Amino acid sequence: MSADPLALQQARLLIEGAAGAALPDWEALAPGYRLGAYGRGEDVFAAGQWQPFVYVLRQGMVKLSYNTEQGEEWIKSFIGEGDFFACPNVLVAGGKTDYAAVALEDCLIEQLDFAALQALTERHPAWQRAIRQLLALHIVRKERRERELLTLRPDERYLAFVRGQPALATRLQQRDLAHYLGVTPEALSRIRKRLRA
Repeated sequence: MSADPLALQQARLLIEGAAGAALPDWEALAPGYRLGAYGRGEDVFAAGQWQPFVYVLRQGMVKLSYNTEQGEEWIKSFIGEGDFFACPNVLVAGGKTDYAAVALEDCLIEQLDFAALQALTERHPAWQRAIRQLLALHIVRKERRERELLTLRPDERYLAFVRGQPALATRLQQRDLAHYLGVTPEALSRIRKRLRA
């Protein structure tokens, strides 16, 4: 493992939390590990890149978003401290990223090599359980997002987000939250006024 005593700090909390126990062989991740510092507005990665990594957010907030050819932004999710993100298109299919990851605040992000994680799951059932648990969490989160977009009105989507992610909701700019909800910033302003009344 890296000489830095904080190396893999957040990743270890996340993965061992999912495993429900301490995991062996963390040193196997050290060669592909990187702790990156990103300033507000800086790309963690852009669409169209090959990024075979899992990212764990130690500090800050990141948005994951698609951009249309016309320049419209569609935000798929926000990532806060202690959470993770990766591009399944790269990890599973060997393709390139189909969305961008941008720092919304100054961020510290732990980057883990997916191939090294995969090797650990092949050697250790406990690693396999942990990664399976994290993937299940990711799938549930994606399904909830899809259900909200398809079945809830904009004001209901707003309330669901505020209730589900209160720590992030207070830190987001109105423009980003509006794009996430699929409304204009003006419509979001009206929704907030109506709900306050």
